[in-house]
Amino acid sequence: MPQEVSHPLPAPSRKRNASENSQMEFEAKSARDGARYDVATFLLHRSLETGDLEALVRFAGFRPEEDEWVNIRRQRSLPCESSECVVVLPGDLILCFQEGKEQAKYFDAHVLVAQRRRHDVRGCRCRFLARYDHDQSEASVQRIQN
Repeated sequence: MPQEVSHPLPAPSRKRNASENSQMEFEAKSARDGARYDVATFLLHRSLETGDLEALVRFAGFRPEEDEWVNIRRQRSLPCESSECVVVLPGDLILCFQEGKEQAKYFDAHVLVAQRRRHDVRGCRCRFLARYDHDQSEASVQRIQN
């Protein structure tokens, strides 16, 4: 049975564009747990023999001993605002907030089914069945405009 999650898409640090804010913010996927975190600092970068680019990052709120090399040629998750839900299609990579008994984190997920619903004064009422990449669990997610 799918797990019910009430607030997916997108991570709160994601900025619409650089002109709206004088400082850009980034997020990256941790190899430790597969969750996405805000990047506080880019420390180093390197090019691998495969042609991939990596950066040594310090995640916001983490200590130096937890710095990680992350791939920076990754496909971005699809940002979704209530007015942009029509562009979300089955197979799209999205960012969903997953709450568990001991954790609440953002993870990559792929849309399996998109159920379009009429928008009202509360915002988007569409629902999406998504499969989380890190554990293959499925959840019904909904975007409610704040």
